[in-house]
Amino acid sequence: MSTSFGSSNQGENHLFTPQEATRMLPDVREKMKALIEKKKLLDAQKDEVERYNLIGLRTDGSIEKAKRLDFLAEDMMKTIRELEDLGLTVRDIDFGLVDFPAERYGEKVFLCWRYGEEEVGYWHRPEEGFGGRRALKNQLVSP
Repeated sequence: MSTSFGSSNQGENHLFTPQEATRMLPDVREKMKALIEKKKLLDAQKDEVERYNLIGLRTDGSIEKAKRLDFLAEDMMKTIRELEDLGLTVRDIDFGLVDFPAERYGEKVFLCWRYGEEEVGYWHRPEEGFGGRRALKNQLVSP
């Protein structure tokens, strides 16, 4: 699931340093963990609800499961908005990918973090995405 820059409490044009992004990780990590777990639940329940809908079975149980599915999706969107309000972008929930806008030698880039990593240690250009990410070591990324 990809989202775009949206409004941010830190300002739409806020650029992160690797150190600043890494300092935010405890909160980001907690929110991403919750998102990943909710997405797994949503995926499992979605398949079941779709099977009920496919055969036209509308029972109290199937209606209740559909309502829970809607609530779970809304809850996930709320968490994504909370992360975007911090100034970052959720790129992929399944892989736990998050990008922090940054600048490198005057070029707009993204600092890239994946759930499970200890620090924000990679960057990539906007058009490259995760596949083009490079290690920050020996790289200058300025605020």
